[in-house]
Amino acid sequence: MWAADIDGGVLHRDQARAAHRYIALRSEADYKTLELGNPCILVQRTTAPEQSRRLVAVELTDAALAELGGGVVVENHVNVLRENEKEPLVSRSLLTRLLSTETLDKLVRCISGSVALSAYELESIPLPDAQTLALWEKLDASTLKQEVERTYLLSD
Repeated sequence: MWAADIDGGVLHRDQARAAHRYIALRSEADYKTLELGNPCILVQRTTAPEQSRRLVAVELTDAALAELGGGVVVENHVNVLRENEKEPLVSRSLLTRLLSTETLDKLVRCISGSVALSAYELESIPLPDAQTLALWEKLDASTLKQEVERTYLLSD
């Protein structure tokens, strides 16, 4: 998967990269090291200056993995966010939705003025407490947007 395949919250295969999609995984070690076979969140690590957003994320779901043959290899301009706990405080779905808000995009621009977004900078994004995250899990897109703006004090 190329960074260009992560666009507008949708994972797709950008046709401009079609000729560059071949990679030979020759050993079990290659597969173990390079292949993503579990759901995660993919975030563009580098965006172009003309892009309207710096924070561009998409959830790589079980369904998407199945559609893509069960696993993918990502190029070096993609950050991969995976759970490191059995019961994380925030679901992949909600975290993807949060990263896709205009509010967090603005916040990331405050953390760094660069078009590159490192893992360190992603880790620096402050999230609300577990109780607030739990309340946000079931909110529709419009209500979530309002709550995120209110929480990060970007609206009255």
